[in-house]
Amino acid sequence: MPIHSDYCPIARGVEILGDRWTPLVIRELMVGAEGFNDIHRGLPRMSRTLLAQRLRALERHGLVRREAAERGRPGRYVLTEAGWSITPIIWAMGQWAAEWVFDDPEDEDCDGLSLIWRLHQHAVADRLPPRRTLVHITLTGPGSAEGWLDVERPGMTVCSEEPRGDVHLRVTASTREMHRWLLGRTPFRALLDAGSAEMHGPAPLARDFPTWFDTAFFAAGFERGGRRGTGDQRDDHVGERSRAGLGTVVGVPVGGGGGGSPAVKHGGDW
Repeated sequence: MPIHSDYCPIARGVEILGDRWTPLVIRELMVGAEGFNDIHRGLPRMSRTLLAQRLRALERHGLVRREAAERGRPGRYVLTEAGWSITPIIWAMGQWAAEWVFDDPEDEDCDGLSLIWRLHQHAVADRLPPRRTLVHITLTGPGSAEGWLDVERPGMTVCSEEPRGDVHLRVTASTREMHRWLLGRTPFRALLDAGSAEMHGPAPLARDFPTWFDTAFFAAGFERGGRRGTGDQRDDHVGERSRAGLGTVVGVPVGGGGGGSPAVKHGGDW
């Protein structure tokens, strides 16, 4: 029989969720990753052995279910009802961090491969071009990387090697500044104006590219933190009311921080 640190629901929750990686595994599942490899691509600094251990633990606790696939194909991992019930807590952790402890990326935070992978998780299906569009992404500076987005509504595939077909748009940008843009800390126009990004391709395609992605997942937290920095400390968040039992913490819907339908996620050959 397991010995719990404290006879308290919070203590029990910490025993299940309170390590470095488990909440991030749940994050990957709730933004659309299903296969083991896709989950790992979203957590490249986590060993595959440790990921397998965490997935098994989540299965034991009833938060994740592994579903078998057709013969010769890998199975998939899905959140159970209990697992989905945790997702507002995961989003709330991100909102708290965005408001209180999050800053611009240091060199060691810059990871171009992870960033390109993250783009397809932020894609919004009904904003994508209706015809197949190939985008070549080149990220520079710390964490530099190269990849391709094979886009066709409602999906987007991330590729590490150039797919067949003509490239329609080329985007070259600072890895650091693209991290800031994708998390909603700066508009894409600011990257262009500062020379941190440049685009080559048809003007309508270049103009629309930033709108394909939802960059508002943590906008509310960043906005509150920014107001606090300027001295405007209006208490318009739910933290105090939640602790007093007068309100509930509501998470940002998957893929819906800024509206629109989340894109169908395809891992490609990354």
